[in-house]
Amino acid sequence: MQLRQYLQQGQERLWAATAAPRTLRAAKALVAALAILFAGLFLWAAVKRMLYPFELEWIESGILVSVLRIVHGQALYVAPTLDYVPYLYAPLYLYVSAAITKLVGVAEHGYLAMRLVSTLSTLGSGGAIYALVRSETPRRIAAVAAVGLYLASYAAVGGFFDIGRVDSLFVFLLLLALLLQRRGYPVVAALVWVLVFQTKQTVLPLAFLILLAEWPRPKRMFAAMLTFGIVLAASVAWLNHATGGWYGFYIFGVVRGLPLVLRQAVLFVPLLLLGPMAAAWALIVAAVVTTRIRLERAMFFLFVSFALFVGIWFVEAHRGASMNSVMPVYAWTAVLFGIAIARLMDVSAAQPRLHLAVLLAVAVQLVAMIYNPGRLVPPADAVQRSQAFVQRVRALSGDVYVLNHSYDAILAGKQPHAEGEALGAVLDAKLGSTSADLRAQLNAAMASHRYSAVVVDALETKDTSWGFEKQYPLQISTGLANYRYLTSEPQWFLLPCGSAEVKTVMREDSVESRTGCEK
Repeated sequence: MQLRQYLQQGQERLWAATAAPRTLRAAKALVAALAILFAGLFLWAAVKRMLYPFELEWIESGILVSVLRIVHGQALYVAPTLDYVPYLYAPLYLYVSAAITKLVGVAEHGYLAMRLVSTLSTLGSGGAIYALVRSETPRRIAAVAAVGLYLASYAAVGGFFDIGRVDSLFVFLLLLALLLQRRGYPVVAALVWVLVFQTKQTVLPLAFLILLAEWPRPKRMFAAMLTFGIVLAASVAWLNHATGGWYGFYIFGVVRGLPLVLRQAVLFVPLLLLGPMAAAWALIVAAVVTTRIRLERAMFFLFVSFALFVGIWFVEAHRGASMNSVMPVYAWTAVLFGIAIARLMDVSAAQPRLHLAVLLAVAVQLVAMIYNPGRLVPPADAVQRSQAFVQRVRALSGDVYVLNHSYDAILAGKQPHAEGEALGAVLDAKLGSTSADLRAQLNAAMASHRYSAVVVDALETKDTSWGFEKQYPLQISTGLANYRYLTSEPQWFLLPCGSAEVKTVMREDSVESRTGCEK
């Protein structure tokens, strides 16, 4: 009997505690602590990775070569050749990274400048998310939670926040444009939208659609759209003229050749949008259903949400898209998440237990995204392995085509060549004589054994037609097959039959195949 009374009293005290002010303060402190934790996890990994002397992601190498072309005064957009094909990116990130590279140099840490730009951009995105949420509510904890959610997605996007690619700068500038527009400066926002476009051109239709959110104020809307259209057209015309038309060829022409991938289109919502942020979306829906929202006030968020979610879905549905494509979606989801938290806290202010439930739901979402940052940092022996690979390339005589890791070729004292992703985009686009001429260059180089060796990430399949394996059938593995902290890395040395370079690249753990050399 006494035990039952004791348990009942304990339950009553616990129930009373759920409505106590100190419990709510503790729940807010928990949410804030989780947001700070994710900021710490990101910064720890970013600092560890920033000085890593080799690529963290396979396209980083080609981006660095593009940056170095700018540093050395070479043209960025030129006719495609086997020596160089630019990526299908607008140039702003590359020029910003080149400016930083001139300050920090590339002698020891070639990737430092690019990663620094991306890391600072990610921190800037956190600040923009905080400001966007605070524009809608005085509740700081909601803004802090929103920043925490975005930083928590660092692992969900495969560590793209701090690598040398355009995406983090793109997201920051996009959020800055949204913030300026929301704060009542649509014309200034239009100028930032031009910078967003010159970072990643896929934003073009999204910017026009988002500026349409100003339609209740038609003069401001037309002024903003006119500013955006004129400045954008002028920048495109100038760059196209300065590059002899090659800027437009890559920015607009080649992109049209990327095919639709049905699986990516179907899985975008369940796998990428809802998968890592299910609780966040539950809170967003709850806020929409249970709180009164004025249509005029919500118009901006409706336009932005439609533009970003549909636009990024379209991008993600095409070949070549990766987890970096969803970064803007996660950033905007974080903004909606923060605003939803604030609205639910407002309507539950007089109901402490419901107030607590909202905060605990926020904490559950953040806890579910905790990750081990160590898995994003290259293993301890990564530098030694990569250095050994570079030395093997250096020991090869003559010209060596390192297909997807051109900066490794530079480190080995070799000439860099066109990256496989950029080369394939031009070939697959089938853009008249330009694609045909590039194909002829490739076929002639393979048939004449222009290169003493070709280094590839994977052997060809029946769906590819590079021609490497046919003309370079002697295949020797690099010994990195079980060393997959990168999304793609050099796996095979391809040599002509009878090549004297076999001893140069062979290691004890290498696999050798001479299929095709029997004749």
